[in-house]
Amino acid sequence: MRIYIVGSGGVGGYFGGLLAKAGSDVTFVARGEHFKELKNNGLTIKSVVEDFKINPVKVIEKVSDIIDPDLVLFTVKTYDTESVARELASVVNENTVVITFQNGVDNDNQIKKYLPKAQVYPGVAYVISTKTKVGLIEQTGGLRKMFFGDRNNPSNSKLKEIEKLIRDSNIDATASDDITRDLWKKYMFISAFSGMTAVCRSPIGKIMGNVQAKSLYERCVKEAVEVATVMKVNVAEDAFKTIMDISESTSSDSKSSLLADVERGGKNEIESLNGSLVKFARQNSIDVPINELIYVAIKLGG
Repeated sequence: MRIYIVGSGGVGGYFGGLLAKAGSDVTFVARGEHFKELKNNGLTIKSVVEDFKINPVKVIEKVSDIIDPDLVLFTVKTYDTESVARELASVVNENTVVITFQNGVDNDNQIKKYLPKAQVYPGVAYVISTKTKVGLIEQTGGLRKMFFGDRNNPSNSKLKEIEKLIRDSNIDATASDDITRDLWKKYMFISAFSGMTAVCRSPIGKIMGNVQAKSLYERCVKEAVEVATVMKVNVAEDAFKTIMDISESTSSDSKSSLLADVERGGKNEIESLNGSLVKFARQNSIDVPINELIYVAIKLGG
């Protein structure tokens, strides 16, 4: 199976590295200095499990250089989704499976607009991994798991085949029986964690340790749970408690990637995080004042 990693940063670099290490036919799409480093010196992975290096690395600099892809792991930042999907349109075919591992819950639907020929499916990754410098991916936490699935056909045989291939690469992968549930399970947490840390310009520990901030965080989570419930998502009865338990047990100095982007002053993913929640709430006539405030504050001042 010919695999391409489109977005060779923390998530794509880490999981793609494991696939390549296991002997899969993996080609990374990288740009600029990252491309040069991979091409000349290979890819280094530092992980809580083991450190390893892939050298030589199959790497290309342009999406348009992709040839006959069987599987594409789509792991770019959500603000690049449209432009990259447009590039992919000319190289995919009806046999190409594209799985998106991005923040948010409807990226597959956005990508399908530009890739009507390909088989596009949503996925969710649980991993804390970052490209700390060119050619180096550091995985420092998270469950190191991935879920993916077909919204309409959970028993999709092609995805079961991909599940086996990925598991054979020592990756904890699951072809989900309810991918919408799994997407929202992470999204309800990550939208609150990302939004609140970003708008407060603080790591999670400071928020959990401040009575007023924690109260706002709880309201933010409850808004997400309400939206998901109204949208007929299969939400666990203890979803709120679970999210708060995870939030309180997260390392106190943890910052979201949204906060990191805001601090750098570059593009950020607010639209696919709290922005999407606000959109879904409006479509269902639900009031989400905390998420709306976060969205507007980050959009205008981020």
